[in-house]
Amino acid sequence: MRFVMALGVVALGAGCAHAPKPPDPAARAQRLSAEAEQAYEALDFERCAERFRASGEANGEGPDRAESLYRAAGCASLAGHTDAAVEVLKQAVQGGYFDADHLEYNPELAALHPLPAWSGIVAEARANLAKAPEAPFMTMTLMGVDAFGSRKVDRETVQRLMGLEVGKPIVHSGAIFKQKEAALREQYGLAYAHVGMSIYFAEERKGTAFVVVDMVDAADAARLHFLPEPKGHPTDPEGLVARWNDYVQRLQQLQMQGKLSEDSNCKVANCIGGFGHPDLASFEPEFIAKVPGQLDALTAIVREEADPEKRVAAAYLLAYAPTLEETARRLQPFTRDPESGVRNSVLRVLASTQEAATKPLLDVATVVDAVAMPKATDRNKATHLLSYLLDDLSPEALKAQRSGLLRQLGERLVEMSALTLPINRDPAVMVLKQLSGEQYETAEEWRAWLARQPKSEG
Repeated sequence: MRFVMALGVVALGAGCAHAPKPPDPAARAQRLSAEAEQAYEALDFERCAERFRASGEANGEGPDRAESLYRAAGCASLAGHTDAAVEVLKQAVQGGYFDADHLEYNPELAALHPLPAWSGIVAEARANLAKAPEAPFMTMTLMGVDAFGSRKVDRETVQRLMGLEVGKPIVHSGAIFKQKEAALREQYGLAYAHVGMSIYFAEERKGTAFVVVDMVDAADAARLHFLPEPKGHPTDPEGLVARWNDYVQRLQQLQMQGKLSEDSNCKVANCIGGFGHPDLASFEPEFIAKVPGQLDALTAIVREEADPEKRVAAAYLLAYAPTLEETARRLQPFTRDPESGVRNSVLRVLASTQEAATKPLLDVATVVDAVAMPKATDRNKATHLLSYLLDDLSPEALKAQRSGLLRQLGERLVEMSALTLPINRDPAVMVLKQLSGEQYETAEEWRAWLARQPKSEG
């Protein structure tokens, strides 16, 4: 009803001598889609369905219309309006929606499966797929489920609560993941629960996915301590942050188009995609020339800037400090940034920096603290960082650190060695090998080894 009334106001205004120019339909559709995404993130499925449907109608014909109507169907289904969801889903496939696998395995549409119209909708989507100019984004196969961080909730409990089946296709749903997080927190009294999904696009694991559920028991809430949320807006020195974000945007476009050059070398330790393509070649010389003179300003952005994306950019730019030691010194205080994306970037740069070094650049205690953080994207990079740091310790220093590290991290590293997702398991195994001098691979072997270790060493 609100949508119809808004159209009526526009129609009345069009008769005035000084009426504003009607809004561009594409811009209006984009605005409505953004509003729908905000509603989806807030789990406001009524508004999400309304806004996506309005966006589809504003789009006219074509794939954008079909996609918006498809998203509207998912939100309507989550809101419990299955008849409305079927109606708008029919419009989506009639308008050309062709990602039949996504439709069939989308958990947001599960409530529609028993309805008489469902099989016909799937069949029409598959008919569209046969005529599609290009294949849709691949549907992943679930290869593993990991539960980490709680003494109350194990992998089997998580898998059962989420209704996941290893070996079956999986479609990511941010909304359903959020609902499952809330259910875990409520049912098991958790201080924190986060459900994430990692997917592989290349090599032998191409087309596979892993679900990772990170949890923190109420008794371990200290693990959730982070730095205060920054509130400032420091000046972007020489536009470097804006230039970095321009670089990342162009890099992502080239990646999606499959146009990145094989020559992706960087001039610094941390490299997220390189500068080999002609469209990227002009960026790195600018970073090399300008960053060394703006280290204090960039550090201030990491410390004070309210916008996490700008903090991320500044963290990456600090890799262009004149020395590895300078990069490490400036980024070490921010391993516990309140935003996970910033922590991810800080730890990524620190890990690359320590890997390139030949001596320890960070305090072991800082790195151990990062390994204890609640999110897998923190822990996997922090554990890689710890491995590189241990590589650069002298044999005497490593021996002196061994007992304390096993006491602080032994159980956690063994738990990580039992994970199915390689990027979370493998760095833990590397550290265990460094601390033990042994070459075990399975979690059972590492657990038995840890049980044999003396509780303290002189």
